[in-house]
Amino acid sequence: MNILKSYNEFKNSHFELNVDHYGTEACQSNYSFGPSVRDNYVLHFISKGSGKFYIDQQMHHLRAGDLFILPPDKVTFYQADEEDPWTYSWVGFSGAQAGHLFQKTSLQGQYIAHSTLDSKIYQQMIQINNYGSQPLDAINDLLLTSELYKLLALLIEECPSQMQDHLDASVAKTYVEQTVKMIHGQYHRKLQVSEIAQKLNINRSYLYQIFKAHTGQSIQEYLIRVRMNRSDELLQNLSLSIQDVAISVGYSDQLAFSHSFKNFYGLSPKHYRQKYYEKA
Repeated sequence: MNILKSYNEFKNSHFELNVDHYGTEACQSNYSFGPSVRDNYVLHFISKGSGKFYIDQQMHHLRAGDLFILPPDKVTFYQADEEDPWTYSWVGFSGAQAGHLFQKTSLQGQYIAHSTLDSKIYQQMIQINNYGSQPLDAINDLLLTSELYKLLALLIEECPSQMQDHLDASVAKTYVEQTVKMIHGQYHRKLQVSEIAQKLNINRSYLYQIFKAHTGQSIQEYLIRVRMNRSDELLQNLSLSIQDVAISVGYSDQLAFSHSFKNFYGLSPKHYRQKYYEKA
């Protein structure tokens, strides 16, 4: 059965912003919720495992470090993975300011975002969950509401709306071009999306979104394609071993390289090389 680590529900009546409930749950295999419609916003952050999230007739595969939101008046359904069921924390909120603040984030219309467990959003959700051990008096009620404002501020900071004036289309295109240039110049070494975002001095989640929008691929998918295209060329040189090729395209582990290569081309590097020279 599911392990409900914590759950707290409130009946506050702050007009501007309310914390309605929050908690953490370790789900069992294939555990699901819905289809259902909410009357408030419920933000989820996945800390372990993976699962699926359905909204607007679209399915999203999510894993640890991702977040998703259940918006009001939308049919949603979500389900834990069979082999690696997720654990997530959530915060439900409502109020006159809830919709206005939510619109300032990229989750408006997208409903998901990709982050890491180092995210300040996740740390803030843990902070809110810690209020479950506090007495429900007027002071802690106000403090809890202030923590919700901070959570939404961090959400806007890490997952800003693409409609923000200071991040227009031309700037986004420049970021994508710089990312592509960086990948082509540094594919031969270990390269992380977070490192690229740090060098460009922009948010990792925002970089992921604009790159996918401009190229139709995630940064990781594009990086793998560049590495595989280059490894194809290198394998034609018989003086290079499979290990040499792997290291040349950024893989320190030959087995990991062979696995990625086979997923991409449908053949192991060895068989791919043999097939090439049979044709030649």
